[in-house]
Amino acid sequence: MRDQTDHSEASSVSYWYCLRTQTKREHIASSILTTLDDVEVFCPRISMVKKTRSGKRRFIEAMFPGYIFARFNYTEKYRLIMHSQGVTRIVEQGGRRVVPASVINDLKATVPDGIVMTPDPSIEPGATIEFVSGSLRGLNAKVLAQLPSGQRVQLLLDFLGREIQIEADASDIILAAQPDD
Repeated sequence: MRDQTDHSEASSVSYWYCLRTQTKREHIASSILTTLDDVEVFCPRISMVKKTRSGKRRFIEAMFPGYIFARFNYTEKYRLIMHSQGVTRIVEQGGRRVVPASVINDLKATVPDGIVMTPDPSIEPGATIEFVSGSLRGLNAKVLAQLPSGQRVQLLLDFLGREIQIEADASDIILAAQPDD
């Protein structure tokens, strides 16, 4: 039985492959491969909120760090793919390189625009947050509700031994660090 990765010279069939990329270079490899004729690239990404020194910011990163998917004719494009900036190798598992098209199609269906937007965990009701700016910086509170504008939240703040409800801008808070169990 022949392996699916043994393609004859005359074959013009393209298959999906998983490519290993240099660390944090998925977007570069993806951009370069996209410019090649008869090469289709899929680099699913995830958008998430992270804490920074200046507060919180939304970052977009590869869903599979260090990996992208590309569909191409192995015989015709192997050298070009392997010498593209950011690509280090084609991933193999058990001697097989081909990724079933159904796997890629399912991923594409799950990530229709190529980016999964994760919610900001600091604005979910019940979350314990910490203020990162303003006069309440360093204080903790509990999220009661996300307000209709989506940029403001209603909070319950324990201030001087009294619980008070306040509203705050979502950019002024982050998810509070959880103590180790």
